[in-house]
Amino acid sequence: MTRDGKRPLTAIIAALIVAASLSACGGSDSDSSGSTAASTATTAQGGGQSNDGAGAKQKGQGKQAGQGHSQNDSSGSPPENVATPLKVSGGGSEQFRTKGGDNSIQEYGDESDESELQEVAEIVHGFFVARAEEKWETACSYLAKSNVEQLKQLASQSPQFKNASCGQVLKAFTRPLPASIQREVTTVDAGSFRHEGEQGFLIYRGAEDTVYAMPLHNEDGDWKVAALSGSALG
Repeated sequence: MTRDGKRPLTAIIAALIVAASLSACGGSDSDSSGSTAASTATTAQGGGQSNDGAGAKQKGQGKQAGQGHSQNDSSGSPPENVATPLKVSGGGSEQFRTKGGDNSIQEYGDESDESELQEVAEIVHGFFVARAEEKWETACSYLAKSNVEQLKQLASQSPQFKNASCGQVLKAFTRPLPASIQREVTTVDAGSFRHEGEQGFLIYRGAEDTVYAMPLHNEDGDWKVAALSGSALG
């Protein structure tokens, strides 16, 4: 807390990342695999794709999914050529299982069909691309309602972010990275979508062939991204 009573921006940023990951929890309370999978998803900020650009070039740490200043909220030019085309190789979750490892996400719920895998892959990729292209409000449209509300609620604890929109908050704690890195973090080669009830996980390969799981939540029939980044598996 500063001398004038304002909460430092760095503290807000840390809280936002934790809250976004925590909202990824879900699944049946009676399903131990689901519980473990949801718990694994909450560690996205530590073992998955970086949300603040730190360690962006380290394998296994992931990369920032969209950086820089807002296309809609600033006078700067929007970034160009920062998106990597989506791939949907499929093949199911078995290819991602590790012998003797934690396969709770790989074995979570049921495997989706090809059409649903394609649909969810487009949602996750669209979220990453929107952030990379600095279309903050568009990025927020992919987020689950609970994530949006948590972002806004936590940001309201700082006077400068009171009444700020989700896009303004997302812009505020997103650090700029070179276009080459932004292209890496939009890399999605979807292999599997596991789901049970309203909770699901897209398993995909990102840059450097690193395997990630992105939690999703179903809202009125539409899948929404339930974390700011994927969590590295393996």
